[in-house]
Amino acid sequence: MQKTRREILLFMGGGAAGAMLTPAPWRLITDTAIWSENWPGIPRPAAGEVSERYTNCALCPAGCAVRARLVNGQPVSLAGAAGHPWSRGAMCAFGLTAHHLPYHPDRLKVGSASEAETAAAVADAMARRGAGEKAAVLDLAPGRAASAVYRRAMAAVKDGVYLTPERPLGGARVDLSKARTVLSLGVPLFAGWGTPGNLYTARANFRLIQAEPYESATAALSDEWLAIKPGSEAILAAALAGKIPNTDAAVATGLAEQRIVDVGLSLRANGPSVVLAPENSPEVFELNRALGAFGKTLVADDSAEHGAPDGATLASVPDGSIRVLFLDESVPGAHIPWKAIERKLVPSNPLVVAFAWSREGYGRHAHFVLPAAVYPEMLTDIPSALDSPAPMFRLAAPLVAAPAGMIDPVAFVAKTAGIDPGNPLREKADAIQKAGRGSVFTPAGGKSTPVRSLKPDDFWKALNNGATWMGEPAAGTSFAKPASTLAAGDASDFRLAVAFTGAHFATLASPLMAKLYQDSDLRLAPDTVALHPDTARAAGLADAARGKLETAYGACAVGLVLDAAVPKGLLRVAPGPETLDICGANTRAKVAAL
Repeated sequence: MQKTRREILLFMGGGAAGAMLTPAPWRLITDTAIWSENWPGIPRPAAGEVSERYTNCALCPAGCAVRARLVNGQPVSLAGAAGHPWSRGAMCAFGLTAHHLPYHPDRLKVGSASEAETAAAVADAMARRGAGEKAAVLDLAPGRAASAVYRRAMAAVKDGVYLTPERPLGGARVDLSKARTVLSLGVPLFAGWGTPGNLYTARANFRLIQAEPYESATAALSDEWLAIKPGSEAILAAALAGKIPNTDAAVATGLAEQRIVDVGLSLRANGPSVVLAPENSPEVFELNRALGAFGKTLVADDSAEHGAPDGATLASVPDGSIRVLFLDESVPGAHIPWKAIERKLVPSNPLVVAFAWSREGYGRHAHFVLPAAVYPEMLTDIPSALDSPAPMFRLAAPLVAAPAGMIDPVAFVAKTAGIDPGNPLREKADAIQKAGRGSVFTPAGGKSTPVRSLKPDDFWKALNNGATWMGEPAAGTSFAKPASTLAAGDASDFRLAVAFTGAHFATLASPLMAKLYQDSDLRLAPDTVALHPDTARAAGLADAARGKLETAYGACAVGLVLDAAVPKGLLRVAPGPETLDICGANTRAKVAAL
């Protein structure tokens, strides 16, 4: 029987209407919702007593105070601790979802070898060291109590060396509460720099001038955006300090000469001012000195007084000299390109041991990877924040127990060196209490108490319950001038500036945050480079979807996206395993066909 088109449409419409009146589609929606709520890896808090605990977030040096809601002892939500004098109740999205981290599908629970096998391999490598060959600890998050133990351990080992990354301000912290004008040379103030609560509180009192090639989130929120040419930040700082003529700076930066003059007048007339930059360069140092920032908006870092001094930098170690290297990435810290680390290792059979919470990062290159606890399982202290004028001491007290088999990096390195690590956290706390300076804020009661009025045990108990000790700002105004403005990778044949599109520690996020990050069409895929069409044409890549990114550290294959919004001469790089191996702060690069 032949059906007309009208009859077919009526049949389809009637069938759809009838289906909606049956329980089938509604049952399917219900079953789908139940299934999606039972994915593997989602924690299942048992029914029980509802309680709360306080701790401090260890995902970055901001160390925001945390109020955790628990059901039957299991954390089910995290929030900022209201009324805190430093973090002021604020937290970032990563911190709010950090209680998911212990259940991350990439979590490392079993190492590449047992602790005993790793220790035996380390002992053998230490015994095979030749003349001048070194054993080293690379501490990516210096300033902790653990840092002091690492330094003692390497001092006890022949040719041992304790290494830290370069600090952005080279021995200074920022006091934004005193700043009236802030010049940021590409620093992502509103994308992971400093403490969110402190930054947004201070923001109402200062004028922000953001100088960078493209309109980042920070540039969009600034009072004035200086769209300078890629890689010209140091030249702008030198001109503002009066070290080079404004006419030369105008050509190099792409700014009008009068605008450079106006910015300089604004910095001097609307002080106190401070200049922030991602690297510690002589130009920025001289400009801050000319503006009188040292001792006002920039204060000395006296962390050495509290048992966590800096060590030598990786750049100061001769290439090809490290036989045994311990890499502590158990807590988020600075990023150093792997290729910069690799060149410091001996050419033949070096040994690298990484303490990590996942196999990503440096664990991909280490000979032995030992599993470490992750926040909020670990007990560790958090270094003073970069934007804190006063030294701080606070603990990330564990909210859940770590899985069996986790390795304590401090204990392992101390045992290797033959020293007793002691209890570095308690020793640091007792030293602060004995000095009797500063006060302790307890979030549970919302009170500040002079530390001298507390007994050592009471101070230690308060710290384990989320309290924060805040000392007095350092009185010194002596700051070491950096020796060079060129970061590794700034060779003359690398003419394109690199700008990362996101934080390098983005993988240290809850499974939910990681999925949202990966699935967002608003972000580049990892190991992808966005560049201006003219930049691509100059490199012979006008129609290419893939290319080769090269820096002084090495080369890797990347995806290519043409975007006219990217300034010419700039590469916007989405960090991934390959690009992070060859790119760091202030890296210069070039792109070519594969």
